[in-house]
Amino acid sequence: MKLLFEILSVVLAIVMFFSASMDFRGDPRVIELVQRLQYRPGFERTLGIIKILGGVGLLLGLFAHIVGVAAAVGLTLYFALAVRAHFRAADPVKEAFPAFGLLVVSAFLLVLGIAA
Repeated sequence: MKLLFEILSVVLAIVMFFSASMDFRGDPRVIELVQRLQYRPGFERTLGIIKILGGVGLLLGLFAHIVGVAAAVGLTLYFALAVRAHFRAADPVKEAFPAFGLLVVSAFLLVLGIAA
C-alpha cells in the first residue's frame, strides 16, 4: 500500500507541476477559465502557487510520510473547491470533469496515505 501511495504521489506531483506551468505561462484556456469562474484577473498565479506547494508536499512525503498526507489533504480540499466553483458557474460536466477526476485521485491518495 505504501508503494502505491508513493507512485501515485509522484504521478500527481507531476500533474500539479504541469498544471501550474500552464497557470504561470498564462495559457489562454486557463485565463478563459478564471474569467468564466468570475475570479479576479491574475488569480491563475495563486492557483499555480497552490499546485506547486501541493506537488512539493507530495514529493517531500516520500521522505516524511505525514507531509505527503498533509499535501493530499490540501489537494483534496483544493479540488473539492474547484468542483464547487465549476458547478456554481453552471459549467457543463465536461468542463468540471478534470477537477472532479483530480478530486477523486487526491482523495484516494489521502485514503492510501492514512492507511499506510
